[in-house]
Amino acid sequence: MGNTFTSPPTVPDTGDLIAGKIIKTQTIERMGNISNYLHAYGGTSTCISQAFDRHTCVTNSTSFVDLCRWRIPIPSNNHTTIDFHVNAQVTTTGTGTIKFTLTDGNSVAQGDSSISITSTSMGLATVSHSFSSATTANYVDIVMSGKVAANTYDLDIQIVAARFLPLSSPLSAGATAQGTNKITPFGLGRLANNYPLSSRAGVQWRTNIQTMRSRKRPLLSWSGVENPSSAFTGRGKGPRSLGEGDVETMQIQSSLFLGGGALTLYVYIVDISGTKKFAFMGRTFSVTSDGWNEFSFFPDLSNVSPQSSSFGISLYKIHPSSYNQSDTLLDNLDRRAAFFGNLPRITALSVWSN
Repeated sequence: MGNTFTSPPTVPDTGDLIAGKIIKTQTIERMGNISNYLHAYGGTSTCISQAFDRHTCVTNSTSFVDLCRWRIPIPSNNHTTIDFHVNAQVTTTGTGTIKFTLTDGNSVAQGDSSISITSTSMGLATVSHSFSSATTANYVDIVMSGKVAANTYDLDIQIVAARFLPLSSPLSAGATAQGTNKITPFGLGRLANNYPLSSRAGVQWRTNIQTMRSRKRPLLSWSGVENPSSAFTGRGKGPRSLGEGDVETMQIQSSLFLGGGALTLYVYIVDISGTKKFAFMGRTFSVTSDGWNEFSFFPDLSNVSPQSSSFGISLYKIHPSSYNQSDTLLDNLDRRAAFFGNLPRITALSVWSN
């Protein structure tokens, strides 16, 4: 049976594993099956999901210009194919091109893939991208750029979404890695009738569980529009950086789990000078360098969202917080110069949990 799994898996009855009970082959096989399934599918939900108002994420450049960027976790070293979906158009007859360029956390270029846009009405388009080489990195940086064939019209992007593709059954033989942690698929035939249940299987389950518990889950990924341009007056005026207005509107509500450890927060900074600050989920952070800055913090699990009662589970608001001191990185009416590019600001952020 190799390292196979079923989708969806049949959940094992862990009550069969209580001390003093007869160990059933069916339960052991199901435990191996669900371990393989979780390795294949865990962390492959949507990692980018962002929408823009019409005529804001636009370009009429005839050479590629960077528009947006995201930093997203890689589920494991075997998860190396990612699907990109866009909803976009060109404003008049012509051709626009959207390109996604990937660089992993070890600074290894992982290639790029492009989508050609020729429709003059909003339409969906997809490209599947496979890493150009093996990776041991925990994350990948994605830059979306765009161009048009002639500067008399715009490429207008309204939606961007992405997800890693799950692994297929059977899984590759032998141990693999999730960053520097090990995960080993189960050969289900070895868990069948008349085979010994050795301590190796127990150690393997424990190691796999520990590794998969540390697999990162994207909670919030956002990017401003870095270099908008338009053939039409008044367009290309979307948000380029994080502002005070986003404190109330940019938030998601997510479950966070006891024992889940710290949240990981990344912010992308441009034009930094000295030490600047921003706040997230009620905590204040200091920044001194451009580019991606990493922070780690433990969320306050007593601060449950009022909406939790509607869903029957504890939910928490994942969002930037207000910070309006003179050294703030958030745009506001007193920092209008940030919009024109000469004040330090946050142009992208990403938040992950275990």
